Amino acid sequence: MHTTLATLALMLLTSISLFAQTDDAVLKAKEAVQKAAVMGETAALKAARELAQAAATQTIEPSKKAAALYFIGYANYSLVNLPSEKESKEQNTDAGVAALEEAVKLEPAFADAHGLLGSLYGQKAAGGMMAGMKYGQKSTASLERASLLSPENPRILMLRGIGLYYTPAMWGGDKQKALTNLQRACECAEKGACAAKEATMPDWGHADVFATKGMMFADQDDKENAKAAYDRAVQLQPNYSWVKNVLLPKLSAK
Repeated sequence: MHTTLATLALMLLTSISLFAQTDDAVLKAKEAVQKAAVMGETAALKAARELAQAAATQTIEPSKKAAALYFIGYANYSLVNLPSEKESKEQNTDAGVAALEEAVKLEPAFADAHGLLGSLYGQKAAGGMMAGMKYGQKSTASLERASLLSPENPRILMLRGIGLYYTPAMWGGDKQKALTNLQRACECAEKGACAAKEATMPDWGHADVFATKGMMFADQDDKENAKAAYDRAVQLQPNYSWVKNVLLPKLSAK
């Protein structure tokens, strides 16, 4: 009897230890990916992606594995948007799609994963007429699913806004609706809606929604509102490389 109880206790302690190690691995991956995304550093993003890949192999618990897969997807999403990774854009897009598709299979109610997947589908839809027919509907469906699951999520509002802004009007794009989405994203972010309910879940986006809104204002030659949005983004993330080194200098050049 005592032997059986001791064995059960040891098994319980081992399980607790494994869960703690898994949480720690996913947290480290999350922190590394989100930090590298702000810095816009290719090498750092690739290293952070490896951490997320390692974390994804360390657990079979669906929610933690899905979180690790999400950060693989987010690392690839961030790489897709770096000029230095232009030659690897398709490869990074496909890798991000694969990770996020697996994440939403594990956790069908994972709103952030649906949103990021929809955005990457949108990247693939931009590859020509056939790609647009194949992935455009997938992009719309994933983003709508994300919005239904988490309507006040600033990251999802931003991703939907980006999709609306860059999609041609004949395919449903709408620049004014896009800006409305970004305005709402900023309002929700300022109220704390970027925060995560669980430590291993994504909580990025507060600065990003302002940077994206500023970019849309700049594209419409509204320099004053663009500058205000960029300034808020840098106030929130002083090391925001994309805003400091690209967007603000480009705005000043205008």
